[in-house]
Amino acid sequence: MENVDGGKIVQAYEAGNITVVNTYARPRPIQIPAMSAPPPYSGLGLDTLLREAPVDQTRVIVLHGPPGAGKTRIAAHLLHQHLDRYTEGILFADLQGSNPEGPTDPNEVLDRFLRAIHVGADAIPADFSARAAAWRSYTYGREVAVLADDAVSAAQVHALTPGRGPSVVIVTARTPLLSLRLDGADHIEVHHPHTRPGPGTAS
Repeated sequence: MENVDGGKIVQAYEAGNITVVNTYARPRPIQIPAMSAPPPYSGLGLDTLLREAPVDQTRVIVLHGPPGAGKTRIAAHLLHQHLDRYTEGILFADLQGSNPEGPTDPNEVLDRFLRAIHVGADAIPADFSARAAAWRSYTYGREVAVLADDAVSAAQVHALTPGRGPSVVIVTARTPLLSLRLDGADHIEVHHPHTRPGPGTAS
């Protein structure tokens, strides 16, 4: 018999007249891409946003700016600095927003995310809405980080946002995706390293 309890896998089996119980932690998915060092970003206040994130509401942070500005490198480095905070894992999705052939299907991303947090294939719905609901349910109240890279729409981000709790979604995009501001997202503009930064921007 095998059950999942509080992030641990519990196995029990009979050996003669003795019940043997094995408990071990599930492997935590850490999908942060390996990247070169980012441009300086200490002035953006990103560390503060993560440290002061509410425990009962998923924080969404949008890093927007032109290609090559270092948005993904900043996000990856930031999450590396906060590995211990996200006990359920850090997940990555390349949403291909700038791909002329079209963006990544969020339904496929949800399938990968659910499998990464050890949801069995037979428990993953095929329907997109049901799959998104399952993702929110399995991550409700848990500490999960998502790096949604190269997003092109708020709808992509909404689909991948974990359930209510101490999680975070860091989005990189070429445009601000301002409709996410209505949901309480934090928006930070990232400039090219050779561009003189303004207040609240990365150099």
